Parts: sequence; C-alpha cells; structure tokens
Amino acid sequence: MSGHALALVGAVDPALLDLVELSLTGEDCLVIRASLLPDVDDGVVRLTSWGHGGAAALDLRELAGGPAVVDVPIPTDCLTCSLREVLLAVAEDRARDEPQGTTVVLLPPAIELPHLVPGLAHDLEEMAQEEDIQAPAQAHLAGVAHLIDAERALADLLDHHPLTESGLALSEHDTRCTGEVHLVNLGYADVIVSVGHEAAESGADLVEHLRPLDTLLLPGLDAPLLDCLLNTAHDADSALRHVHPATTQAWGGPDQHGVWTLDLSATLPFHPVRLREMVAELAGRGLCARGCFWLPSRPGRVCAWEVVGGSVNLGDAGTWSEAPPGLPERESIGGAGTSVDTTEPHCHLVVTGVGDEEQKRAVEAAFAAVLLREDELADSLAWIGAADGLENWFGEEA
Repeated sequence: MSGHALALVGAVDPALLDLVELSLTGEDCLVIRASLLPDVDDGVVRLTSWGHGGAAALDLRELAGGPAVVDVPIPTDCLTCSLREVLLAVAEDRARDEPQGTTVVLLPPAIELPHLVPGLAHDLEEMAQEEDIQAPAQAHLAGVAHLIDAERALADLLDHHPLTESGLALSEHDTRCTGEVHLVNLGYADVIVSVGHEAAESGADLVEHLRPLDTLLLPGLDAPLLDCLLNTAHDADSALRHVHPATTQAWGGPDQHGVWTLDLSATLPFHPVRLREMVAELAGRGLCARGCFWLPSRPGRVCAWEVVGGSVNLGDAGTWSEAPPGLPERESIGGAGTSVDTTEPHCHLVVTGVGDEEQKRAVEAAFAAVLLREDELADSLAWIGAADGLENWFGEEA
C-alpha cells in the first residue's frame, strides 16, 4: 500500500515499550512515544521522540541533549478520543512531511486497542479520500501490535492486579486490571510480541490460546518487528469480530504444559435465576473466559461474558441484529461444535485455564445446568419484560 505508514504498538508494562523503542533504534522509521497526562496543564497528550526525521512537521521542540517533545492539549473529556485525534494529526503531518515514510507510535500503557484503533482507521480512510482530491500525500494504518511478558502471563491474566497498583490507571475511576487489557488486546492486535516466549512454558501456551489463529506471533524482540508491522494492513472489521462477544472463537493452542480451552455453545438461553445462583461455578477459579449469552428476559440483547483476573464482568453488547457477521466456520476445540448464526440469540463461552481437569469438568457441568431446559420453554415467554434480578450486573437500577 502506498503512502505514509502508521504502525501502533501497545502494552501494559511500560518497560516493554522501552524495549521496543530500543529495538527500533536505527530502523528506517520515526518512533514516537505517546503519553496521556491528564493532570498536566489541564490535560495533555505528550509526544516524545529521539528521532530527528519529521520533527519539523510535528512541531516538536528538541531539548538539549534529549528527545524532541510536544504537549498537545487534550481536546475532549474522553482520553481515548483525544489520543485518536492527536494521532490523526500526527499521521497527517507525517504524510505531508515524508509521503513514503513510516511512523511507529508507542501507545500509552494499558490503552485498549478496540476503543482506539477502529475510529482511527476510519478517520485515516476519510483523510486519504480527501487527499486524493487535494494533495498526493496519504497515510494508512499498517500493523497494530500488542506486547506481553510471557513469563508473567499467568499472573497478569489469571490473578487480579488492578492498574491502580502500578500507577497505570487512566483516571481515579479506572478499575480495570492488567488481565482485562491483555485479554482484549491479544484478541484484537495483528501482531503479538511475546517477550520471553521460549522459556515461559505455561505462560507462552496461554498466550497462544488467547490469540486468534490469523494473528502473527513473534517470540521476542529479536524478530523483525518493523517488517512485520509494515507487511500488515490493519483490518478493523476483522479485528473487532475477533473480540466481539457474539463472534469470538475458541482458537486453542499447545497443551504440553497443561493449558486447555473449552468451546461451549448452545441455542437455548441461560435461566436468569440459575445463572445468578451458579455464577461462581460457571466462572470457575483462575480462568479466562469470553463470549456471549442470552436471557429470556432480554431476548433481543447480546449479553457479554468475560472472566479475567479473578473477576466476572457482564455487560450489554447491543442487539443481536447489530452483531457483526461471524468469521468463517471451523471445527471447534475438542470436536465438532454447534454451528450458529451469530446474529441470532445464542450462548457461546470460550474458557481457557491451566491444569486442574476437575475445574474444567465443573465449568462444563455448570454451563449445562444454567441453560434453560426443554421443559421450561413453554413458560419462557413469561420472562419477557419481567425483572430478572440481574439489573445490578448490567449497570441498571433495580
């Protein structure tokens, strides 16, 4: 693809971004480190670069013996929206300054890619259409990468580590944990860089189970990251299907070190009362899970299910008719699964754990027990519009 290439790299651990910055030293690209600083001058997005190419276009001021820095006032109350606007301006400036060049942006730690990248991809496409009319310079979104320390993957994903503990929360109201960011970004990114992958065993296998089959895995930073990013054109629609509760899949992976994935699906809904009573059994202990379910009390809504870092997160993911079309069908993990139309109500949970076969069987049993039974179908219409006792779970007032 012609035009200026913009690549994005995200992580939870700032030290991994430091390593990427070091690994790209001397490469034919401008590397910009983006930081969100909501408490500086009423909020700024800080752009920092040690490279000199393109500094004029970005209006970066070069500090004596140090990097070039620019602070952009946060334009909106939404930090992620503000970051997107700033990155669009960076792409536009860089495309005009270096039409066939490359910019790699190291994102602020703990940014969730699905909240940032699709909007940026759309804005870049619109900018390219405008440039077709006004000027030859264009910018396109190349690969999007996420970094994870494979040796810490078990702890980061299966244990509860709030971002506030490491000073990475975006605001005082940010209650996310490290696992929430890793889980969604491993599903969304085009390229996964698994640092320490070869020595991590169970942690490396867990990363394999949580990445889509068409995602490129680099086992460390010795691999040619820049080439991989530039050889990838980001497809936001496909990436969103990987992480949308209604269309996520069980990708599986190596099982030599005890990592397993369950692919649980059904067309019947969950029984609201039994779900409330058995949520702990269904969530299990020390597991990652993602997917969707539906309830006879909410027949038109996609109910999102996520278990990560020891916490269960439920939410409303919109209507079934608005859900993206499913990815091409393939055989499910462990045998033939139930083929379903992803735009029709269904339950589909993808559960990944390490060891503990008893835990695995217990989750399977809980899934079967929570489903509405055939003999209860005749009474299911009575649930429509009725209070189901789950209002607090969905952020509603009872």
